[in-house]
Amino acid sequence: MEFSAATQFHGNNNAEQDAESFSYAMQLVNSTALPMSLHVAIQLGVFEIIAKAGAGAKLLPQEIAAQLPTQNPDAPFMLDSILRLLASHSVLGCPLAVDHEQGDPKRLYSLAPVSKFFVRNEEGVSLGPLVALVQDKIYLDSWCQLKDAIIEGGIPFNRVHGMKPFE
Repeated sequence: MEFSAATQFHGNNNAEQDAESFSYAMQLVNSTALPMSLHVAIQLGVFEIIAKAGAGAKLLPQEIAAQLPTQNPDAPFMLDSILRLLASHSVLGCPLAVDHEQGDPKRLYSLAPVSKFFVRNEEGVSLGPLVALVQDKIYLDSWCQLKDAIIEGGIPFNRVHGMKPFE
């Protein structure tokens, strides 16, 4: 049986609202993908690479991957998936260009207005370290104990690590 908004809500006659609600529910289910992809892009220096290419730069995933310390031949394709997700949330721009030799459309990536907060400014400051803190395993593991802390008591961080955050 196919799982969709139509099969989930049998009694509701508003199919358009159900489809919209289902789409939003799926967005909530996958809500960790955006911050984790943002974290990876910052770790890889993607925002810095695009910024160093100059104002208004539009780079192919292959051009970005070529500046990474990798020998992985799949890196451009893997990177493209992350960049596409960031572009779908307007964290990056994603204009299309046509490959004149093959006639295929190619995705290019550029900085979006919000991107500037993930590129180090002239003082070396960005939101990158805050993203790293919030996405760190030590912090994220605490969320796995939230339900048990509510049921049994205690503080999630202390339950996971056996100490307070600043001990």
